[in-house]
Amino acid sequence: MTGVAPATVSRIAQRNGLSFDRTQTEKALKARITDLNLRQAGLAESLADRVAIAIAYLDASTSYRDYAFASKAISDLTQSYMRMKPQITEDDTVEDAKNFLTDLRDTITQVVDGFEAQHGVAFDSEEARQIIKQQTQEENSDEQP
Repeated sequence: MTGVAPATVSRIAQRNGLSFDRTQTEKALKARITDLNLRQAGLAESLADRVAIAIAYLDASTSYRDYAFASKAISDLTQSYMRMKPQITEDDTVEDAKNFLTDLRDTITQVVDGFEAQHGVAFDSEEARQIIKQQTQEENSDEQP
């Protein structure tokens, strides 16, 4: 917007102790892509349902014309389904699993650190077990009328 090259802006920001953290942008982009993949999967599922309807029309056709139209519909819907069905590669699955496990580890670390800071005892100690047991009992008694 100012006519200054992005590299220049980055250098000036870096000299002033600023940085552009792209991890949040990456997470938002991955979430958006996941949302789009879910919508695409929903559309593909809808197409699969329509293929079943077209097959029923094909089975019920009484003339060559009806048979031809139903066959064409099945062909078109099937091709659309194949194009809309999200393709999941092994690399995607492995990367998703790694990301999930990394996030899980970070969350567990935060919970453990928070517990230890709040109660002043090591999470893997007998005192911690007693505190957790007591909290669980209190939560269960609160839930009962």
